[in-house]
Amino acid sequence: MYRIWITGSSGSGKTTIANKLGNKLNIPVYHRDRITWKENWQERSEKEQIEIIKEISEKDKWIFDGNKFSASKNDGRFDNCDMIIHININRFLCLYRGVRRYLKHRHHTRPEFSEGCYEEYNMEAIKYVLFGYPKKKYERQLLFNEARKLGKEVIILNGRKEVRAWCNKLNL
Repeated sequence: MYRIWITGSSGSGKTTIANKLGNKLNIPVYHRDRITWKENWQERSEKEQIEIIKEISEKDKWIFDGNKFSASKNDGRFDNCDMIIHININRFLCLYRGVRRYLKHRHHTRPEFSEGCYEEYNMEAIKYVLFGYPKKKYERQLLFNEARKLGKEVIILNGRKEVRAWCNKLNL
């Protein structure tokens, strides 16, 4: 278990678990948001993002925090991961957490973002959490099924209680 891909909706707790797991296992953590966004919300090209993630996914050890499932087979995450951890939290709880995070960090850049990317939470983010991410459930399930067939470990944590129990089991 040295190449771990953590997925879930915005506000599900991906970053928190990735950071805790990275500290516990002494494995570097890479955040999709930092790869997607350069300073001051300048988006990297898709090609550049894929190149960066390919380089990461070829390393011996990594924890990757982020989604973009459609690119996962092109950028090496799917092929090179040993484990996928999916955090499946109620979308309204994710929305609440996103708003709470915004209120806490709105004038600051979180560590997983590039400099000058101050916390934002707009209508587009709200729509994605409530409708966009849940709509892709079937796509995710197909990917997880394929991963299992290839011998990858897939852990799906449904709800806060399962997330807490799993973290407690690992002493995170």
